[in-house]
Amino acid sequence: MKIFSWKYAIDADAQKVGEELEEVERNQSITAEHVLEYAERHKDSELHKCFEWNDTEASRKYRLYQARQIICSISVEVKEEPRKIQRVYVSVKDIDTSDRKFKNIKEVLENDEEYRQLVEKAKMDLERCRDKYTDLIEKDDLKDIIFEIYKKI
Repeated sequence: MKIFSWKYAIDADAQKVGEELEEVERNQSITAEHVLEYAERHKDSELHKCFEWNDTEASRKYRLYQARQIICSISVEVKEEPRKIQRVYVSVKDIDTSDRKFKNIKEVLENDEEYRQLVEKAKMDLERCRDKYTDLIEKDDLKDIIFEIYKKI
């Protein structure tokens, strides 16, 4: 028997969700569309719990997701170095409230605590990347690249 668990906190039983995903896979390929259709048809399923079904709330959450994508995606060309593009905003935790917010990267680089947060987030992102591809790569090429980048930060 397979033991399923969550990488990130989701308010549903990972074991049941994993088994339901296997059921979807037995009947058709695993795609976002097929998983959503399964959850819509099986209102008593654990997968159903993973989705926001209130359309007003879901549309707001999606628009907030889009806003975060916009903020994270906007870049500026560095005039001193043609063809170099730099992000404008990065996400950091507010020191007083612990809420996440976006700040101009230049301000973050000048603040020791926020810069430390940025470095820690970079390390976590690299670890996730390493974990994601470790099982997929037979040769150590990609792992070596990730570890080289990790050592530099």
